Amino acid sequence: SVLTLTCVWAVAMEIPMSTVVKETLIQLSTHRALLTSNETVRLPVPTHKNHQLCIGEIFQGLDILKNQTIRGGTVETLFQNLSLIKKYIDRQKEQCGQERRRARQFLDYLQEFLGVMST
Repeated sequence: SVLTLTCVWAVAMEIPMSTVVKETLIQLSTHRALLTSNETVRLPVPTHKNHQLCIGEIFQGLDILKNQTIRGGTVETLFQNLSLIKKYIDRQKEQCGQERRRARQFLDYLQEFLGVMST
């Protein structure tokens, strides 16, 4: 499929995820009118302000939006990029809990984690 080819191409070309995210943000702005044209679609919006903790809900909403949006053209690239981002996040989640470290390193990580939660 085109999406699979895009994923393979992105990995082969080692495009930084930050580049994909920046492009996706531009596409979201560009296609906002199209994406909001169906006022009857209701999407899950996490009540928690810390979006890092609500990834599942965010991607569930994206799937609903994708299924309700007229496909083709440049909006297709937007959804391909969002799929790449989701796959990247899923790969990152697979790496959780893979290493044992000293208590100091764990506490550094814990402080960073709590810092994210406090924003």
